[in-house]
Amino acid sequence: MDWDTYYEKFYDWSTSTQINRMSSLTSYGASSEVAEVAQEYMDEKAASRLIKKAVAYGVQFTPEEMYDLSGCCNTEAMNALLDAAKCHLSKEQLEDLWGAVDDDVLERAATRNKIVLFEDEADELEEEEQFEDDQIEAAPRMGFFTKLFATIGIVGSLESGKKPHPGHCTGDCANCPPHYGYRYGRWYYGHGHVYECEFGGNKGDGSL
Repeated sequence: MDWDTYYEKFYDWSTSTQINRMSSLTSYGASSEVAEVAQEYMDEKAASRLIKKAVAYGVQFTPEEMYDLSGCCNTEAMNALLDAAKCHLSKEQLEDLWGAVDDDVLERAATRNKIVLFEDEADELEEEEQFEDDQIEAAPRMGFFTKLFATIGIVGSLESGKKPHPGHCTGDCANCPPHYGYRYGRWYYGHGHVYECEFGGNKGDGSL
């Protein structure tokens, strides 16, 4: 059956007859008609078979028809269609086919059309990575004393959470904090709890 007869009777047949009669085709018509029939099948397997047969016969499809067929054909059929394409495809048209064809097929088509795919996205990614690197380099580095004071501040904040000394002798000499006393006419710092202990220790005057 030639294409003109098939196409003329196509809409009079049931879907099953449309698909079955495809096997008897001996020729193929315009790419627009073939693409139309493939989409009308509403059957990916049948549509893919028709397109592969049409491509093998030499039918050339437009970029717009390729895009439409990507919604009803499998990857194998789309690979055959794009590999055989002789028309010029723009960067946008090729990128629209991403995911519908294998990556290596898409790259071959891009090479034929002298196009670098997804160039804008690659540039944006590189700019973002460079910005992040610049931010890291611009961040101030902590010197030794900065780290030391920061550590002291952390320790101090932790110690500040401890219960303060009541200011008088508690009888717990072992845990009494460092303090001042008075000996030989001068203040001194010690744990002895003697000689005018600031906290009123063992032998202090208990002034606090």
